[in-house]
Amino acid sequence: MRERRAAGALTASAIAVTLLAGCTEEAIVGVDPNVPGSTTPTVEIRALASELLDWQDTTYLGYELPATSPIKTLADRPDLTSRLLGRYFVPDAVQTGDGAAEIDEFIEGQFFVTIDTVQSTYRFPYKLEVFSLTQSYDSLEATWSQAAEGEPWTTPGGSLGELLGAAEFAERTETAIVDFLVPVDPVMQGWRATGGEPGVAVVTTGLGSELLVTNLQLRTTLTRVGQTDTIIRFIPAIAPTFIYDPPQPSPGLGLRLAGLPSGRAYIQFALPRVLDGVPLSGSSINHAEIIFRPLAPADQPFELERPVVASVLEVVLSLIPENLADGQPLRVSVTQLISRAVFIDSLTNLRMVLRPSPSDAQAFGYWDFGSVESPPALQPELIMLVTPPAGFPVP
Repeated sequence: MRERRAAGALTASAIAVTLLAGCTEEAIVGVDPNVPGSTTPTVEIRALASELLDWQDTTYLGYELPATSPIKTLADRPDLTSRLLGRYFVPDAVQTGDGAAEIDEFIEGQFFVTIDTVQSTYRFPYKLEVFSLTQSYDSLEATWSQAAEGEPWTTPGGSLGELLGAAEFAERTETAIVDFLVPVDPVMQGWRATGGEPGVAVVTTGLGSELLVTNLQLRTTLTRVGQTDTIIRFIPAIAPTFIYDPPQPSPGLGLRLAGLPSGRAYIQFALPRVLDGVPLSGSSINHAEIIFRPLAPADQPFELERPVVASVLEVVLSLIPENLADGQPLRVSVTQLISRAVFIDSLTNLRMVLRPSPSDAQAFGYWDFGSVESPPALQPELIMLVTPPAGFPVP
């Protein structure tokens, strides 16, 4: 165990006595050493993860996936290629003011790709192409190399079939519209018969572009059986996801936050009854925190590039990439957790989860922090300001 420092928690009367003692040979007022608080200093205790009882930490992935993220990445960068997958369930009938009417024919069709123009990176001109897939996919399991677990794509990156539509863009647009290049009705009737299988892939080209897509839908103009007028309907994509190359590296011995699939850090440890010579049972825990030290940034394209909100024990934290890159630690308050354990005199295993908030787990990048397996300088560290029970002898 390492150095413990006194924080000088003296009562007001004791401080006054100390000041007077500096002016006279003897203190005017004697201090009873048995008075609670007057001789019990507040001390700082520091302990590395490897110095605590039963410390365990690990990373679990999969709480947020490309399929469940509210933002899909569509990219054509030197270090990242990403494609968007989706299906369209085409109904047999449409609802109108006169009730349900069976669809007769699809006249026109456009793909609507909604883009977050603030966070996207553009290299103009860029092109969007929509291909029919020749192979079905599982939205939760699809990757660049496989359509589903144990089912590889015929060609990595999605088994691309017929080119359905294409459009080129020379400026930012919130909604990119891609017109069909092939007759619409045969395609729509085919999806109508198969429930949208096997789906489509949206591909971008324009070296350096990275478009963050918030919505993918199809607009179609159609006619109804027995009617001559046309109506317009929007059909949202179902089971949308994205696949990318290279794959996100698996966590090593560090603790990971964010990324896709999103990582959470799980920590468990126990407190001894005496830590660094200080009895914890019956002590007052003035402050307690665990410091997590950032490791080096991930390689591109997985370096965290924008702040991410995280939480632990209902406390909200902010992961700021610039600070982490400078080596500034992530400080997590565990005062209530430690205080409760000490108060009920039950220093059993304590558990906590450090996780990105669901709304911010969409970040493509991640950050790794040191774990109990890391060198001492990078391990998590518990720091506490403790006022022991009255009568605690100062070593």
